[in-house]
Amino acid sequence: MAKIAIAVSTLPDSPPAALIDWAKTAEDAGMAGVFVTEAGNDALACSLALGMHTKRIMLGTAISNIYLRHPALLANEAAAVQEFTGGRFILGLGTGHREMNKILKIDMGDPMARMRETVAAIRKPLDGGATGPRVTKKLPIYLAGVSKPMVKLAGEIADGVIFNFFPPKRVTQAMGELAEGAKVAGRDPKSVEPTIFATAFISDDLEAARRPARKLLSRYGALTFYGNMIARSGFDKEITAIRAAGRDGESAMKAVSDEMIDATLLVGSEARVREKLRALVAPGIGTAIVFTNPVNEDRTSAVKRTIRALANF
Repeated sequence: MAKIAIAVSTLPDSPPAALIDWAKTAEDAGMAGVFVTEAGNDALACSLALGMHTKRIMLGTAISNIYLRHPALLANEAAAVQEFTGGRFILGLGTGHREMNKILKIDMGDPMARMRETVAAIRKPLDGGATGPRVTKKLPIYLAGVSKPMVKLAGEIADGVIFNFFPPKRVTQAMGELAEGAKVAGRDPKSVEPTIFATAFISDDLEAARRPARKLLSRYGALTFYGNMIARSGFDKEITAIRAAGRDGESAMKAVSDEMIDATLLVGSEARVREKLRALVAPGIGTAIVFTNPVNEDRTSAVKRTIRALANF
């Protein structure tokens, strides 16, 4: 059975003290890890802070945008987190959203080539003992794999892959792509951990849980990369309608079907979420990283509800 981790972020309702409290609660409950998302915050710095307040639980970024840091800095940051936390760190890397990178005036160039170059540039000082501090235990690197080429690249050069917004059918397909990439490099596919990032909206009131889920998917569906991926997963009609709605948020939300919500997110009661999660990890997922958005409650209550519901998954 898959291991379960939680994801946290520095949101307006998630101050540092809350993140530390959630990480401690997750550790005490026996969960596998705490991953920090990155959007206007420093996921590595947050991982280091959580590591200094925990003893056992794995820590990771899900994900760090490779365009925001020079590889030399990224290698040294990652090495520092790894050593200060006693070798409990996983560096999750991604390319970020094209729309957000554009706002930051970042020219992405060829994201695939940039990712390959970045991983090589990080690996060299890590493996060669040239980081400050030197790592005394291998530091795993995972890639955010949403497109088929990136999933295959993860199989070729990374220690793991992080899927997102994948229905169970897409997970099964991606497992094959991961194996293809591993074989290209002459690696054992089992040496690369398939991981999935799953966003949850937990409530006994299914319709209440679907409302914020609908809003989230209407926003991601409008993004070029994620929208295309979700469309290819069987929701072309919904994505076309979301994009046609433009800035009309209400119309975009109405375009999100219940089927699209149930296929890509964990929505509903605790029992329903566990059932959906079992189907999601069944194709061979090693770790599921669950990020919870509150439904008619504060975020601390929602996060702790998730920990209680999934600690003995």
